[in-house]
Amino acid sequence: MLQVKKEFRDLIPALLPDEFNQLEQNCIKHGIQDSIKVWTGYVIDGHNRYEIAQKHKLKFEIEELHFENELKVREWMILNQFGRRNLSNYQRSILALQLEDVFKENAKAKQQEAGQLKQKSAEAPIETRKELAKVAQVSHDTIAKVKQIEQKASPEIKAKLNTGEVSINQAYKEIKKEEKQAQREQKKQELKNTIQNIDNKEKYNFAIDNLQQGWYKVNNQFLYFGSNTDQEFIDFLPAAKFVFADPPYNAGVDEWDYNYKWELDYLQDKADVVAVTPGGWNACNFYKETQMNYIWEMFCWISNGMTHGRCGYANVIKTSIFGNVKPKISQDFWKISIRVSETEDTQHKGRKPYEFMFYLLDVFTKESDIVIDPFAGSGTTLIMCEQMNRISYNAEINEQYCRLIFERAGNAVKI
Repeated sequence: MLQVKKEFRDLIPALLPDEFNQLEQNCIKHGIQDSIKVWTGYVIDGHNRYEIAQKHKLKFEIEELHFENELKVREWMILNQFGRRNLSNYQRSILALQLEDVFKENAKAKQQEAGQLKQKSAEAPIETRKELAKVAQVSHDTIAKVKQIEQKASPEIKAKLNTGEVSINQAYKEIKKEEKQAQREQKKQELKNTIQNIDNKEKYNFAIDNLQQGWYKVNNQFLYFGSNTDQEFIDFLPAAKFVFADPPYNAGVDEWDYNYKWELDYLQDKADVVAVTPGGWNACNFYKETQMNYIWEMFCWISNGMTHGRCGYANVIKTSIFGNVKPKISQDFWKISIRVSETEDTQHKGRKPYEFMFYLLDVFTKESDIVIDPFAGSGTTLIMCEQMNRISYNAEINEQYCRLIFERAGNAVKI
């Protein structure tokens, strides 16, 4: 008796029920007209006919084929299907993807034979995809989409692709939509956990008796007590991924909020991206004072409309993006809500919401990246970077706010 190997049978796209029934009726009426092809006793062509023959005890002929190894068998089986069945682009792509390992193994074997086995180059996956597309007679973009579909789509979507109920593009868009939704849910949970950690953090009674100008290590973060134009601050700054600057708006809401003029264009040389919240009425002055390379504008809408002073939360936070390279910004308008507890943890009139900072840090940085904040205020950037595993370098000229940051963090060591 012949043997059916699951690995061989799974290489071939399954017939639809109607197609199998039609083949079965033809075999019963006319007999098994094509031979069953085998290799070392395993069926490699004619699996459906062999199943029908066994079921109805029909006679059939066997043709023994010879191949060097199982890899060559798989290659022959797949290529044989392209010329024998009316396959959809999806089915042709699936078959071609079955050849991916075959192509790689063949290339590896040739290199070994020539004594030139080398590490894979970055171009190898692209070339393989082009070769697969050529075999399947589809675009390499289609091959890439089908590969994603096979990895991520549900069995129901794949079944609909096989029957032609949905197209490759429709299925691909659906999985991308689901991916984005999953990412959004993941980010919501990360934000929830981050803010919860801040809310649950023990309130420290930490203080430094004689606070001197200079750099302090605050847990994994750095804070400079002094002006952000001090050479000591500027020289200590490492190359960073992101700068967040929330300068005074000259709105007169506190003693620090008068007669400010922007003098920090050096920040563009320190980081890939510089984000500045210039305020409302002071924005025109800021744009006249800076020569940094403007890229884009972002807006954060506070849905519950809570405010924290004339230059505080308001309803919209406008953020101007500068830099020498254009960053990838997936969404330049987003919505947040401010929690009651967040308005009570500090009385700084210009502080920004945690959720606002979470979004900016998530968009422009990843874990272990370096962030610079030249206007530390009550320490929101520093605290969020600690929670999100970033390293921040901050400056604050106001002694009261430096002490508040140390108190909130529960730690500070003079460098």
